[in-house]
Amino acid sequence: MNHKWIGFSGILVGMCASALMQTLVATSLPVIERDLGGMQLYSWVFGGYMLASTVTIPLFARLADVAGRRTLFINGMLVFLLGSALVGLSQSMAQLVAFRVVQGIGAGAVAPAALASIGDLFGENERGKIFGVIGAVQVLANLIGPPLGGWVTDTFSWHWGFYLVLPLGAVAIALAQIGLPNKAQPADALQIDWLGAFLIGAGLCVGLVGFQWIGLGGNYLYYGIAFCVGQVALLVCAVFWEQHQEYPVISIDLLGHPLLWRAALGTLLLGFVTNGALAYFPLYLEKIHGLNATATGLALLPILLMAGVASGIGGALASRWKNQTQAVAWILVVVGFSLLTVTMSGTVTWMAALIGAGMGLLLPVYLQSAQQAAENAHLATASGLIQMARNMGGAMGIPLLGIWLTAGEVNASMFASIFATLTVVGALGLLLGLASPQRLQRLKQAFNF
Repeated sequence: MNHKWIGFSGILVGMCASALMQTLVATSLPVIERDLGGMQLYSWVFGGYMLASTVTIPLFARLADVAGRRTLFINGMLVFLLGSALVGLSQSMAQLVAFRVVQGIGAGAVAPAALASIGDLFGENERGKIFGVIGAVQVLANLIGPPLGGWVTDTFSWHWGFYLVLPLGAVAIALAQIGLPNKAQPADALQIDWLGAFLIGAGLCVGLVGFQWIGLGGNYLYYGIAFCVGQVALLVCAVFWEQHQEYPVISIDLLGHPLLWRAALGTLLLGFVTNGALAYFPLYLEKIHGLNATATGLALLPILLMAGVASGIGGALASRWKNQTQAVAWILVVVGFSLLTVTMSGTVTWMAALIGAGMGLLLPVYLQSAQQAAENAHLATASGLIQMARNMGGAMGIPLLGIWLTAGEVNASMFASIFATLTVVGALGLLLGLASPQRLQRLKQAFNF
């Protein structure tokens, strides 16, 4: 095995560790909440991780471009593993949320370094298939995660579930050290726009905290709206600042590329749907249908299995039929959530399979579109934007969907409202998939803007 495939194996193992952790959390969190209390912090277990991994991505993506992918990947993985160990030691929900933030910081470094390394290791014509392989292997980890996490939680303790990723992370670090190139830019390019990074990070942070406040409902709604207004102000300032920097954290010209911004927006909606499903499917099955952790983990298998199969297919289709693949994928998501909203059945197999197939088709298409829009010097930045959009969609979606659970007693109608909301988000994704760059350009000319 040459160094290219050793490095690629390190990326796969590292991303599997992250995927495994997310499904372990989703499966065991209802049990964790019963053990530690703190239902008011339920969404923060996901939101804290997403917040930390999202706000740090722009800076880490820039560092990956200028300082080297391997260095950032290894250090990010070390921080992620430290956070995982600390989460397993948590004695309160507040501690668990805090240590999930540490995990998120590590993940914020790993994701852009790993995805940009694909651009270093493989040519443009190979990347669609490679992204499909990554998606399929991640989903394989997701398939193992729910039943494994449920079994460990029911048989031993939820604490032990978080220690499972530690040996995987060690293997990923060893493989990356051997096989990943540490491609960096010349010394005169090692300039970081720290103020730009601060404005972008602060804007994302303020906005995501605002969505968490909104998710609590009641009087917190006003604080959340105020925070979201603050996010808009900070990001507008960041755009003006970045336009005048020689070495911006995010190139505004790159961000304005039609392929990139459409991929980022689509990934934002995908993150909303994916994390919403993973967060609220287990809670729905436990609260409404009385399933235990092992049973809820098994119930997630259809969505994850179909996502893995479809991811490989989506990677193969990414180069030739981007718009058609997006449209078909979002139709599957809409149909799946629509059926679930209407039936509210405890047997979610067919609906989950449709939703998983739609999710799996989308991510390789969006990743290849982003890297196609970027030059080699900006591969990590473009890849980081896609991961950031995905995380931000998840961090927005979980608390916003949680508004339905704060309206009163948790019952079937509240979960029906959650699934109906996810149907609407899927419909928005479908509209975006149908809107080709040519149609958008004609619309722009028609309205003279």
